[in-house]
Amino acid sequence: MEPASLGALYNAAPIILWVEDQLTGRYLDTVWQHDSKIQIYIGGGHETLEAAVENAYRAGRKCVFSLRDRDFGPSNYSRWTTQDLRKFVLESFEIECFLCDAIALANIPLNTGGRVQVEIEHWLTARAQASQWWMACRKVISDLREARQEYFWKHPKQKQVTNQTEAEQILFESDWRKLTVPALPAKVTEASLRQQLISAHQFYNKHVQTNTWLTYFSCKEVFNELVSWIYTKGRSPGEAGKEDLVKAIAHEQMKSRRVPQEIRDLKLALLKRL
Repeated sequence: MEPASLGALYNAAPIILWVEDQLTGRYLDTVWQHDSKIQIYIGGGHETLEAAVENAYRAGRKCVFSLRDRDFGPSNYSRWTTQDLRKFVLESFEIECFLCDAIALANIPLNTGGRVQVEIEHWLTARAQASQWWMACRKVISDLREARQEYFWKHPKQKQVTNQTEAEQILFESDWRKLTVPALPAKVTEASLRQQLISAHQFYNKHVQTNTWLTYFSCKEVFNELVSWIYTKGRSPGEAGKEDLVKAIAHEQMKSRRVPQEIRDLKLALLKRL
């Protein structure tokens, strides 16, 4: 049985969506026009989100979902509307990718710096060009972390381990021990790391050259810089100023009917679950 406090939390709306941070929640709630059918809660990191969804499902709450940034992992965007998912992973790197919208930024009232669309596009592209090796380095590290964890032991059920022999069998016969550990030394030689880094840089450079980088680059730092460059006068301090800009961008995207397809598809996928 779930605690009464959780029951009240989950009875707030027909659909509950856990997200990673306040900015994501503010953007979605605004761009979805505070839809009373969807209540958004802030859960922190993706592991916390996954636990919240799993616990809710075990308690019989089948309309509790989560949304996380893709970061360097895989997306499940192609399955949002075709499968009964409870955990949604963005196709774009993170929610800030939707906020680095030059057209919306040029037209919001908070553009007190008077920046025009072309100027904003050039500013954003310059930040992307300067970030290529940083993104490449992060991708190599992320890929190595995943490689290190591949086939890692899962905790056995109690009935699986009743004596030393069974415990040793689980430890000794692990695919992680047999396959992953022996493969790691070859992945971390200087030559291998250099090749991985160069390949990753080529990937990011291609997207800068084709102007498709917004989907694949981390935009958190870019957006943080963007706030003071766009919103130069009468700005609320700190996070409040950032949230003001988020809401202004969301309203402009709604007004011009330019809400990102990914965000529209997410809402449709959630409402399908009702």
